[in-house]
Amino acid sequence: MKNIFGYFVGFLLFLGLFPALMYAVAVNFVVPVDSLIVSIVGMIFVLIGAVFMVWSNIDMVKIGRGCPTDGFNIALGERTKKLIVQGPYKYTRNPMLFGTFVFYVGLALLFNSYSALIVPIVFVSYMVWHVKKFEEPRLYNDFKDEYVEYKKRTPLLFPKSKK
Repeated sequence: MKNIFGYFVGFLLFLGLFPALMYAVAVNFVVPVDSLIVSIVGMIFVLIGAVFMVWSNIDMVKIGRGCPTDGFNIALGERTKKLIVQGPYKYTRNPMLFGTFVFYVGLALLFNSYSALIVPIVFVSYMVWHVKKFEEPRLYNDFKDEYVEYKKRTPLLFPKSKK
């Protein structure tokens, strides 16, 4: 039941509140884009972001045997029992955050507003602070050296190209 509550809160925030905020910014502070190419790029970003969000949530439940909803070091669902280093987690330590950011950038482009890009920029800035302040210390406490090694080889947010 706790996991259902956590997913419900996450769904309301990340797929309800933040997109509504972006839309409000886009409508009230119009800096139009007006290009078919920008709309196509926006759709591609939304699709890529959604894939990362869904893929990382599935792996968190199946492999990590936990729930992604943890806020200010308070578990809204079961915390993962296994460190996930495969799937989308081999590209970034935070594929849900990466996917959400890319999804929001795509929405801003689809809303036809450069000003709506403010929301994902502020959102990701805050979330990176939150991850460093709360999530990374918890992951270190839970997984010790395994997490330290994973952190050394995997970027925090934006995937790196393989050399």
